[in-house]
Amino acid sequence: MKLLKQILDSVANKTFSVRRCSFENIVGNDDIKLILNKAILSRNAVHVLLMGKPGSAKTMFLTEMMRRLKNSYFLVGSNTTKAGLLNQLFERRPRFLLIDELEKMSVTDQTSLLHLMETGIISEIKINKTRQLKLSSWVFATANSYEKIIQPLLSRFAILEIPEYSFGEFSEIAVTRLRKEHVDKSIAKVIAGKVWNELNSRDIRDVIKVARLAGSIEEIQFVVKMLHKQR
Repeated sequence: MKLLKQILDSVANKTFSVRRCSFENIVGNDDIKLILNKAILSRNAVHVLLMGKPGSAKTMFLTEMMRRLKNSYFLVGSNTTKAGLLNQLFERRPRFLLIDELEKMSVTDQTSLLHLMETGIISEIKINKTRQLKLSSWVFATANSYEKIIQPLLSRFAILEIPEYSFGEFSEIAVTRLRKEHVDKSIAKVIAGKVWNELNSRDIRDVIKVARLAGSIEEIQFVVKMLHKQR
Protein backbone atom coordinates (compact mmCIF):
# COMPACT_ATOMS: atom_id res chain seq x y z
CA MET A 1 0.00 0.00 0.00
CA LYS A 2 2.89 2.39 0.76
CA LEU A 3 4.39 1.75 -2.68
CA LEU A 4 0.99 2.26 -4.31
CA LYS A 5 0.60 5.63 -2.59
CA GLN A 6 4.10 6.74 -3.64
CA ILE A 7 3.43 5.87 -7.28
CA LEU A 8 0.05 7.59 -7.29
CA ASP A 9 1.48 10.71 -5.65
CA SER A 10 4.28 10.88 -8.19
CA VAL A 11 1.77 10.65 -11.04
CA ALA A 12 -0.51 13.22 -9.42
CA ASN A 13 2.35 15.73 -9.20
CA LYS A 14 2.50 15.80 -13.00
CA THR A 15 -1.08 16.91 -13.39
CA PHE A 16 -2.53 19.63 -11.18
CA SER A 17 -5.97 20.09 -12.71
CA VAL A 18 -7.23 16.60 -11.87
CA ARG A 19 -7.19 14.85 -8.51
CA ARG A 20 -6.59 11.13 -8.18
CA CYS A 21 -9.20 8.84 -6.65
CA SER A 22 -8.39 7.02 -3.43
CA PHE A 23 -11.08 4.35 -3.90
CA GLU A 24 -10.90 3.97 -0.13
CA ASN A 25 -14.34 2.36 0.06
CA ILE A 26 -13.25 -0.51 -2.20
CA VAL A 27 -11.39 -3.43 -0.63
CA GLY A 28 -8.35 -4.80 -2.47
CA ASN A 29 -7.79 -4.51 -6.24
CA ASP A 30 -4.77 -2.23 -5.71
CA ASP A 31 -3.42 -2.87 -9.23
CA ILE A 32 -6.73 -1.80 -10.78
CA LYS A 33 -6.83 1.32 -8.61
CA LEU A 34 -3.33 2.18 -9.81
CA ILE A 35 -4.15 1.75 -13.50
CA LEU A 36 -7.38 3.75 -13.18
CA ASN A 37 -5.50 6.63 -11.58
CA LYS A 38 -2.84 6.52 -14.27
CA ALA A 39 -5.62 6.79 -16.86
CA ILE A 40 -7.37 9.60 -14.98
CA LEU A 41 -4.16 11.63 -14.71
CA SER A 42 -2.97 10.95 -18.25
CA ARG A 43 -2.50 14.08 -20.37
CA ASN A 44 -4.14 12.34 -23.31
CA ALA A 45 -7.39 10.41 -23.21
CA VAL A 46 -7.17 6.79 -22.06
CA HIS A 47 -10.29 4.64 -22.04
CA VAL A 48 -10.75 1.78 -19.56
CA LEU A 49 -13.31 -1.03 -19.45
CA LEU A 50 -13.80 -2.93 -16.19
CA MET A 51 -14.97 -6.50 -16.71
CA GLY A 52 -16.23 -8.78 -13.96
CA LYS A 53 -19.10 -10.74 -12.53
CA PRO A 54 -22.01 -9.00 -10.75
CA GLY A 55 -21.01 -7.85 -7.28
CA SER A 56 -17.31 -7.42 -8.11
CA ALA A 57 -17.35 -3.68 -7.30
CA LYS A 58 -17.32 -2.51 -10.93
CA THR A 59 -20.05 0.07 -10.37
CA MET A 60 -18.44 1.18 -7.11
CA PHE A 61 -15.33 2.19 -9.03
CA LEU A 62 -17.42 4.41 -11.30
CA THR A 63 -19.45 5.97 -8.48
CA GLU A 64 -16.25 6.75 -6.57
CA MET A 65 -14.92 8.48 -9.68
CA MET A 66 -18.18 10.38 -10.13
CA ARG A 67 -17.96 11.59 -6.54
CA ARG A 68 -14.33 12.60 -6.81
CA LEU A 69 -13.85 13.93 -10.34
CA LYS A 70 -15.11 17.30 -11.49
CA ASN A 71 -16.75 17.45 -14.92
CA SER A 72 -17.66 13.76 -14.85
CA TYR A 73 -20.97 12.33 -16.02
CA PHE A 74 -22.40 8.94 -15.02
CA LEU A 75 -24.94 7.05 -17.09
CA VAL A 76 -26.30 3.52 -17.41
CA GLY A 77 -25.99 1.88 -20.81
CA SER A 78 -29.59 0.68 -20.90
CA ASN A 79 -30.88 4.23 -20.33
CA THR A 80 -29.00 6.05 -23.07
CA THR A 81 -31.65 5.37 -25.72
CA LYS A 82 -34.22 7.41 -23.80
CA ALA A 83 -32.40 10.74 -24.21
CA GLY A 84 -29.83 9.67 -26.78
CA LEU A 85 -26.12 9.53 -26.06
CA LEU A 86 -25.34 12.38 -28.44
CA ASN A 87 -27.83 14.72 -26.78
CA GLN A 88 -26.27 14.01 -23.40
CA LEU A 89 -22.76 14.59 -24.72
CA PHE A 90 -23.69 17.86 -26.40
CA GLU A 91 -25.42 19.06 -23.25
CA ARG A 92 -22.96 17.83 -20.57
CA ARG A 93 -19.62 17.92 -22.44
CA PRO A 94 -17.95 15.74 -19.79
CA ARG A 95 -14.23 15.29 -19.47
CA PHE A 96 -14.86 11.95 -17.80
CA LEU A 97 -17.69 9.85 -19.22
CA LEU A 98 -18.64 7.01 -16.85
CA ILE A 99 -20.80 4.26 -18.37
CA ASP A 100 -22.20 1.41 -16.31
CA GLU A 101 -23.35 -1.74 -18.15
CA LEU A 102 -21.85 -0.81 -21.51
CA GLU A 103 -23.10 -4.04 -23.04
CA LYS A 104 -26.69 -2.80 -22.64
CA MET A 105 -26.07 0.30 -24.75
CA SER A 106 -27.70 0.24 -28.19
CA VAL A 107 -25.52 -0.36 -31.25
CA THR A 108 -26.35 3.17 -32.46
CA ASP A 109 -25.07 4.72 -29.24
CA GLN A 110 -22.05 2.40 -29.21
CA THR A 111 -21.18 3.65 -32.70
CA SER A 112 -21.47 7.28 -31.55
CA LEU A 113 -19.24 6.47 -28.58
CA LEU A 114 -16.71 4.81 -30.88
CA HIS A 115 -16.53 7.94 -33.04
CA LEU A 116 -15.92 10.08 -29.95
CA MET A 117 -13.13 7.79 -28.75
CA GLU A 118 -11.52 7.56 -32.21
CA THR A 119 -11.65 11.21 -33.30
CA GLY A 120 -12.66 13.31 -30.29
CA ILE A 121 -15.55 14.60 -32.40
CA ILE A 122 -19.28 14.10 -31.99
CA SER A 123 -21.65 15.06 -34.77
CA GLU A 124 -25.32 14.79 -35.59
CA ILE A 125 -27.10 15.36 -38.88
CA LYS A 126 -30.88 15.67 -39.02
CA ILE A 127 -33.33 17.39 -41.32
CA ASN A 128 -32.56 21.14 -41.19
CA LYS A 129 -30.18 20.54 -38.31
CA THR A 130 -26.48 19.77 -38.22
CA ARG A 131 -24.23 20.09 -35.20
CA GLN A 132 -20.68 19.09 -34.41
CA LEU A 133 -18.49 19.36 -31.34
CA LYS A 134 -14.84 18.70 -30.55
CA LEU A 135 -14.80 16.91 -27.23
CA SER A 136 -11.89 15.36 -25.36
CA SER A 137 -13.37 12.75 -23.04
CA TRP A 138 -11.88 9.90 -21.03
CA VAL A 139 -14.32 6.97 -21.12
CA PHE A 140 -14.52 4.58 -18.16
CA ALA A 141 -17.04 1.77 -18.50
CA THR A 142 -18.14 -1.50 -16.94
CA ALA A 143 -19.60 -4.67 -18.42
CA ASN A 144 -20.55 -8.15 -17.29
CA SER A 145 -19.67 -9.67 -20.66
CA TYR A 146 -18.24 -8.84 -24.09
CA GLU A 147 -21.09 -10.44 -26.00
CA LYS A 148 -23.09 -7.37 -27.04
CA ILE A 149 -20.26 -4.87 -27.36
CA ILE A 150 -19.24 -4.15 -30.96
CA GLN A 151 -15.66 -5.23 -31.65
CA PRO A 152 -14.35 -1.86 -32.94
CA LEU A 153 -15.51 -0.19 -29.71
CA LEU A 154 -14.05 -2.97 -27.56
CA SER A 155 -10.65 -2.51 -29.24
CA ARG A 156 -10.48 1.12 -28.09
CA PHE A 157 -10.47 0.16 -24.40
CA ALA A 158 -7.76 -0.95 -22.06
CA ILE A 159 -9.60 -3.92 -20.51
CA LEU A 160 -9.16 -4.77 -16.84
CA GLU A 161 -10.60 -8.00 -15.46
CA ILE A 162 -11.70 -7.69 -11.83
CA PRO A 163 -11.05 -10.98 -9.99
CA GLU A 164 -13.55 -12.48 -7.57
CA TYR A 165 -13.06 -11.64 -3.91
CA SER A 166 -11.62 -14.12 -1.44
CA PHE A 167 -13.87 -14.94 1.51
CA GLY A 168 -11.76 -12.72 3.76
CA GLU A 169 -12.22 -9.75 1.44
CA PHE A 170 -15.92 -10.53 1.02
CA SER A 171 -16.40 -10.63 4.79
CA GLU A 172 -14.52 -7.36 5.23
CA ILE A 173 -16.69 -5.67 2.62
CA ALA A 174 -19.83 -7.04 4.29
CA VAL A 175 -18.80 -5.62 7.66
CA THR A 176 -17.98 -2.22 6.14
CA ARG A 177 -21.16 -2.05 4.09
CA LEU A 178 -23.48 -3.28 6.86
CA ARG A 179 -21.98 -0.81 9.31
CA LYS A 180 -23.84 1.80 7.28
CA GLU A 181 -27.01 -0.23 7.91
CA HIS A 182 -26.26 -0.15 11.66
CA VAL A 183 -25.62 -3.90 11.74
CA ASP A 184 -23.28 -5.23 14.43
CA LYS A 185 -19.91 -6.51 13.20
CA SER A 186 -20.44 -10.03 14.56
CA ILE A 187 -23.83 -10.30 12.87
CA ALA A 188 -22.40 -8.97 9.61
CA LYS A 189 -19.78 -11.73 9.66
CA VAL A 190 -22.46 -14.38 10.23
CA ILE A 191 -24.46 -13.06 7.28
CA ALA A 192 -21.37 -12.96 5.07
CA GLY A 193 -20.57 -16.57 5.93
CA LYS A 194 -24.05 -17.82 5.15
CA VAL A 195 -24.31 -15.87 1.89
CA TRP A 196 -20.91 -17.20 0.81
CA ASN A 197 -21.40 -20.82 1.88
CA GLU A 198 -25.13 -21.46 1.71
CA LEU A 199 -26.26 -19.13 -1.08
CA ASN A 200 -22.96 -19.69 -2.90
CA SER A 201 -23.03 -16.01 -3.77
CA ARG A 202 -20.15 -13.58 -4.20
CA ASP A 203 -22.49 -10.60 -4.60
CA ILE A 204 -22.40 -8.16 -1.69
CA ARG A 205 -25.94 -7.13 -2.62
CA ASP A 206 -27.14 -10.50 -1.30
CA VAL A 207 -25.55 -9.68 2.05
CA ILE A 208 -27.51 -6.43 2.17
CA LYS A 209 -30.76 -8.21 1.25
CA VAL A 210 -30.36 -10.74 4.07
CA ALA A 211 -29.47 -8.02 6.58
CA ARG A 212 -32.56 -6.00 5.72
CA LEU A 213 -34.91 -8.97 5.73
CA ALA A 214 -33.67 -10.55 8.95
CA GLY A 215 -35.04 -8.70 11.95
CA SER A 216 -32.69 -10.52 14.32
CA ILE A 217 -29.73 -12.91 14.27
CA GLU A 218 -32.18 -15.77 14.83
CA GLU A 219 -33.96 -14.94 11.56
CA ILE A 220 -30.84 -14.98 9.40
CA GLN A 221 -30.98 -18.72 8.75
CA PHE A 222 -34.68 -18.56 7.83
CA VAL A 223 -34.11 -15.71 5.34
CA VAL A 224 -31.12 -17.45 3.77
CA LYS A 225 -33.10 -20.68 3.46
CA MET A 226 -36.00 -18.91 1.73
CA LEU A 227 -33.69 -17.07 -0.69
CA HIS A 228 -31.90 -20.33 -1.48
CA LYS A 229 -35.20 -21.94 -2.51
CA GLN A 230 -35.72 -19.27 -5.15
CA ARG A 231 -32.39 -19.96 -6.89
